Amino acid sequence: MYNELGVDLTLLLWNNSVAILAVSLVCYLASFRQTILFILVVGFSLFTGIQFTVESNYDSIAIMGFIKLILLLPFGLGAVLTYINLSELKQIKFQIWFTRYINFAVLTNIFVMVFSPDAGTYRGIVSRFACLSLLVWLIQEMLKVGFQTTLTDRKFFIFNSSPLSWIYCHALYRIALLSLPTFDSIQYLLLEPLSLVSMTVLYRWHKKRYPLPYYFGLADTLVVTTLTVLTRYPILLPFEIKDPYITNLQENQWDMIFIPIQVFVIGYALRAISKNINHLSKKKSAMNPNIAS
Repeated sequence: MYNELGVDLTLLLWNNSVAILAVSLVCYLASFRQTILFILVVGFSLFTGIQFTVESNYDSIAIMGFIKLILLLPFGLGAVLTYINLSELKQIKFQIWFTRYINFAVLTNIFVMVFSPDAGTYRGIVSRFACLSLLVWLIQEMLKVGFQTTLTDRKFFIFNSSPLSWIYCHALYRIALLSLPTFDSIQYLLLEPLSLVSMTVLYRWHKKRYPLPYYFGLADTLVVTTLTVLTRYPILLPFEIKDPYITNLQENQWDMIFIPIQVFVIGYALRAISKNINHLSKKKSAMNPNIAS
């Protein structure tokens, strides 16, 4: 897709079209045919594991790619599908452990992004601070509900601790992060739009039973997992065509675009953190009148 001229426009449009169709299908299956989606997740997980085992040549990139896919497929989406397909009694029995698992997975996933290689760019350095501020903000939101962040309803996975303002700031942060040369940003070009659109679609398909942001956790899980699978097993262009190329910007130009956005995210997150500190302090004082006196 890349060459000295820039980005191949034909491949860009093809990959984005495939991504839209694949995510649409996965969202439909997650909403109405969860068993079929579970079978597909198990099948892809087994296929990936067998393929990786029989390969004789391993490098760090291949190993990290395999680990990422396994964490997303069986231990991410697979775990969610397994839980929502349990009987109601078993869901109640394992609710606390499932919630702890999800909380750990969500917070760990965000925390490890602090250590993403900055590739010598200023926006890569600033992204670390944006990531930390979003992490602290999310922990506060979880604390508001006593870390009881998950529930299921009609086989829909609900995560109740990411307000819309956090979701939008997270989208801006991740767009800047994916612009780094470390990431294959072309493959994930539609990550944020698809996550936000999928959130709205799931919200409507679930008859708006919960607030819109409650569906972001499921939507983002579906989109990230689908795009990761497509990156590892791309659907190749069925024909060859030479089209115009989109010229890529220089790294300092990307810095000038994204650093102001990252600073905005940090500022907004710090403002939210400050408000949450006041809110939690008042709540604690209300629950313990002796503290206020």
